[in-house]
Amino acid sequence: MTAVEPHRHNRQSRGLLAMLVALAALPLAALGCRHLAAVPALDPARLEETVGSAFNRGSPWQEGLPERHVVQAGQLVIHADFGLAEQHRLIRDLETLRTEVSQDLGLPISDEPVHLYLFSDTSRYDTFAARHFPNFPVRRAFFVETDTTLAVFAPWQDRIAEDLRHETTHGYVHAVVPTVPLWLDEGIAEHFELPRGGDGIHPQHVAHLGGRFLEGTWRVDLARLESLASAGEMSQDHYAESWAWVHWLLHTTPQRRRILQDYLADLRRDGRSAPLSARLAYYEGPAVESNAALVAHVEQLGQRAASASAAE
Repeated sequence: MTAVEPHRHNRQSRGLLAMLVALAALPLAALGCRHLAAVPALDPARLEETVGSAFNRGSPWQEGLPERHVVQAGQLVIHADFGLAEQHRLIRDLETLRTEVSQDLGLPISDEPVHLYLFSDTSRYDTFAARHFPNFPVRRAFFVETDTTLAVFAPWQDRIAEDLRHETTHGYVHAVVPTVPLWLDEGIAEHFELPRGGDGIHPQHVAHLGGRFLEGTWRVDLARLESLASAGEMSQDHYAESWAWVHWLLHTTPQRRRILQDYLADLRRDGRSAPLSARLAYYEGPAVESNAALVAHVEQLGQRAASASAAE
């Protein structure tokens, strides 16, 4: 039986609004996806105006948000400016994703709404993003967290399923663990953006890391990932390695899966914890051993992919 956590209106958020208003001059750290370019410095007052009022009906920031059709699907409130069937397979898939995330990560299910704003085309989305979030870098879709709101913005396009699984995963996780570290947040979203049935294997990341390893340019370094404070610092190497750590933890041994689950549970309860690398050192031995195991895992996934391709 999966536990359901009630919506907490006063979440201790590490969202954009809470963090930037509180810390003023620090760079953006809470909004991040694989689509981000370098993040420019943001004006906290401007960000508070933009994000804080974007969801207030009747405010000038409400203009342009999709509201023609609204569909409630479990924790999701889907706003679209085009007709969207309540039983659309993508909506059903996102509902199922909620259970997958909960069970795999050992997290309760929250009833806090995650709002999905879906635009009929990329031009409408681009216009809205440029007008209301002018300081945010251009990307296919994005997730925003404030003290009171979890929201995803995306245009309806060929890769909408992948984008929504990724961004909605952020929403599901942040509803119960608002302080998840950036690298882990992205690694988890990369893992769950993939279609069901693939065991979280990300072919692009496997190929990327395999190529880096053959070139001798991949240096596994979890501590480096843990030091990342802004999505603008994350390169393709970082996203791929973040995914690899999550996949290794979830799909190799029960103990490793429990290490990740316990870490997230501690973050949920206390808001902070010793870094995951410290737990791995305690349970798995020196970092060099975990690093070697991660590389071997990625190599094995690459070999499996090559064998499957040859058999076709």
